[in-house]
Order: sequence, then C-alpha cells, then structure tokens
Amino acid sequence: VKSPVGLDLLQNAALFKTDKLVIWEYVANGLQYVDPGTNPIVSVRLDSKARRIRICDNGRGMTLDGLQNFFVMHGENLDRKSGTPGRGRFGTGKSAAFGIGDLLRVTSVRDSRRSIVELTRSDLDKVSSGDPIPVRILQNEVACSDPNGTVIDIEQIHLRSLDQPGCIRYIERHLAKWPKNCTVVVNNHECEYSEPPIKEQRRFRPTEAARESLGDVELVLKVSKAPVDEDLRRVSIFSNGVWHETTLAGAEGKEMSNYI
Repeated sequence: VKSPVGLDLLQNAALFKTDKLVIWEYVANGLQYVDPGTNPIVSVRLDSKARRIRICDNGRGMTLDGLQNFFVMHGENLDRKSGTPGRGRFGTGKSAAFGIGDLLRVTSVRDSRRSIVELTRSDLDKVSSGDPIPVRILQNEVACSDPNGTVIDIEQIHLRSLDQPGCIRYIERHLAKWPKNCTVVVNNHECEYSEPPIKEQRRFRPTEAARESLGDVELVLKVSKAPVDEDLRRVSIFSNGVWHETTLAGAEGKEMSNYI
C-alpha cells in the first residue's frame, strides 16, 4: 500500500480552512512544549497587507533532528512515547499552514544552536509518489546567542484578509482549557479568558468500579447563569494537567445543556 505524500499532506491541510484554526495549532504547540519551570509566552503577528503570519514562542525549541521529526506525517508523538504527558498523538499540525498559505518556514533554537527549514506548496505539488518531500535546510544548527524557542512563518496566504478579532476570540476561549501561567499576545493584544458568571458548581467522584479504571478523578460541573456560546459548552477532559478533549457525553442538544 502506498500513499502520495504531497497529496496526503494537502488533504490534511484542508482541515485547517481558517486563520484561527491554523494559528491555534501552532500557538498550542508553543504553550505545551516548554522547558521545565518556563511560563509559556506566544506572540502572534498578523500582517494582512503582506499576507503573512508569524508565531513566536519561548518553548524548548528543536534541533535539526527534532525538526525532521516535526515533518513526519502521522508520526508518533515522541513525548508521549517517552512517557511525558502531551496533547499530540499522531500530529498533522505541520500541514496546517498549507490550509491557508503556500510557504511554511520554521526557525528553531535549542541549546544556542539555530536551525531554519522551509517547505512550499510547489514542493508538495511536484511529488506524486510515496517518496519523501525534500525540506529545504536554510540553517543547520548554527551557533547563536538566542534563547530557546521557535518561530513559525506562514507566507503567501491566500485568504482575502486576516481576521484579527476572530482569532483573538478563538484563542481566548481555548485558553480556558490551559494553565493560568501562559501568555498569548496577538498584535499587541494580550488574550485573556473571562469565565461566564456561574450560578452553581457541583463535584462528583467515581464509583468504586469506575475508580479502578479512571483513578481518583473528580468531575466538576459548572452551571452558568445564562446560556453560553457553543465553543464554551461541554466538559473539558484533563490528564496530568494536559487538555485532551471536550464532551457533553451525549447531552448535546438536550434541554439546559447550553448552560454547562
């Protein structure tokens, strides 16, 4: 069984149809992959005139080997494989940029070594077989004095314009599911999540049988004073401090579910 790599990547990219989906994919990576003791900071710069997005983080950065793994489609998350809790499983986020643009450049610094790689849509279009797509290496672990971190540049964006207010709202809603020590700035606007007014809160512990599978977990249900937007409904599922999923567990569309 063979798969045309370029087509495979572009098909995954088609899932990222808007700027907010693309930006959040890389913002989430910047928030998660940080050195111990580092409060994650991600800066997003939207430039509609130049048709360009830049996302900078103070994460742990990547060596050239790490960048090569970054571009493995459907590859197993190395943090998860080593036992470190993480958000990704078989990540396809590297394809996100091509949902809205034609060029992806990744600059990453790890341990005072900077590497820069680049991939374009024309590179993908040229490959119709299952052969690997060559990623251009612009810098290969060049010595530098920069701190650890990664810069994502998405250029030649084919959207009519970039929706800064929409991106800010989307990020702020998703920050509700992240630790409070993270910072995201979009064009000089610091994103902050404001929780809807809560009428009541209930806590539940698992039954003895469920505890054997789940451990001593706790379910916290918050009931708002007024209906909440669809993006904010549902219960967030965390494990080891990492957000994995949201669900209403079959209550979608039922009466009062829009208050949870």
